[in-house]
Amino acid sequence: MTRSAPGDVNQGDVEAFERDGAVCLRGVFDRGWIERMCGAVDRLKSEPGPMRQKFRPDDPGEFFSDKFMWTHDPDFRDYVMRSPAAALAARLMGSAKINVFFDQLLVKEPRTLAPSPWHQDLNFWPFTGRQVCTVWMPLDLADRESGVLEFVRGSHLWKERPFSRELVFANDDKQPQDVAGDNIPETDDPQTLPDIEADRDAYDIISWDLEPGDALAFTALTLHAAPGNASNRRRRALATRWTGDDIRYALKRKLATLLRDPGLVPGDTMDCDLFPVVWRAAQDT
Repeated sequence: MTRSAPGDVNQGDVEAFERDGAVCLRGVFDRGWIERMCGAVDRLKSEPGPMRQKFRPDDPGEFFSDKFMWTHDPDFRDYVMRSPAAALAARLMGSAKINVFFDQLLVKEPRTLAPSPWHQDLNFWPFTGRQVCTVWMPLDLADRESGVLEFVRGSHLWKERPFSRELVFANDDKQPQDVAGDNIPETDDPQTLPDIEADRDAYDIISWDLEPGDALAFTALTLHAAPGNASNRRRRALATRWTGDDIRYALKRKLATLLRDPGLVPGDTMDCDLFPVVWRAAQDT
C-alpha cells in the first residue's frame, strides 16, 4: 500500500470535476486499503476519539461520525499519509501541494432513517480559496437504498460563497462555534438555500452506485446530500478533506469545532502540525 501517482485520474475526470463539481473515480483504492480500514473503523467505533458524534439518538438505526482520527490512530494516519487520496485530490485540483484538513468517518448502520440534508461544506471551514476537495471512499456497497451521496451538478459554480446554512442535525454536540473579534468578514450571503428535496425535478441531480475501492471527489461548494440507510447493509464511508495551493487561513463568524487551535493567523497558508502537507508534486515526478 504505497502512495499512488496522480495519473490514476485522467483528463476526463479533471474536466468533470471542474464542470460538474463532483466525479466518480472507479477502482482507485486496492483491496488492502479496504480491508485494513474496515478493521480500523470497527475498532474506532468501540474506542472512539474526542471528536466522535452520534446524530439523532432516537433513530432506530445509528448515524455515527468521528473526525481527526489520523492524529491518534495509526491506521487512519497511514491512510491519510500513504493512500492514493491526496494524490487524487492534487490531480483533480491542479495543485502543486496538498494539505490534509481533516479526515471524517461517516457510518450509517442498517435502518438508519436520518438523511444528510442538502448542504455545502465550506460554510464553517476556516479558510478562503477554491482548491478544496473531499475524497469520499465507501467501505461497503453504496447505493441509493443504503445512502450514497447525491450532488447538484454544477452547483459549485452558482456563486463564490456558500449559501447561508442552518444547523441541520439534532443532538450534534460539535456545532460551529461563535468567533469573537473585530474585522471578521461576513462570509454568508443572505440568499438562502433552495429547497432541493421539495423540487428534485428542477435540478440536475447526479449520483453513482459504488463498490468498495471506488471513490467520489467533490468540491467544498458542491451541493450534496445523502438519504438514510433503508437497507439491511452497513454504509461505512471515510471522507478525507484536502486543501491546495490557493487556500489561506481565515476567521469566520462561526467556525467548525477543530481538534485544537492550529496556531495560524488569517492569511497564513495551512501548513502546520494540525494541517500538514501530505503531498508535493516533486514526490511523484
